[in-house]
Amino acid sequence: MDDSIRLRIATRIHFALLRHYGEQVDVGDLLRNEATTREALWVCDASGDAEMVGLARQFRHANKAAAKAAAKAAVPQAMPWRQSSGFGLSRPLELDESGTPTSWFRPSTWLKGRHATR
Repeated sequence: MDDSIRLRIATRIHFALLRHYGEQVDVGDLLRNEATTREALWVCDASGDAEMVGLARQFRHANKAAAKAAAKAAVPQAMPWRQSSGFGLSRPLELDESGTPTSWFRPSTWLKGRHATR
């Protein structure tokens, strides 16, 4: 789940706590500080307000999804393209069996026309 979703939910929790209890909880603390998050969500659950209970549930779900995404990103992935040069060639042109390169590979022919040679 995207971090922007967590930010939006944390902002809504911030304003709900401010509106209902006059408590100003920093949005950054809700996103980074586990103790602050746990306490704010506990207050939301205990409030009995349907909106605040729903926000707490959504925030927990978003945190779990973010943790899953982070764990999945930490697993090394196979990258088959890493063995190539990145330009579509898997070996140098000197090792190519065709011998001399075609006129396309000679920059002197690019502007002079197709049949010009050096």
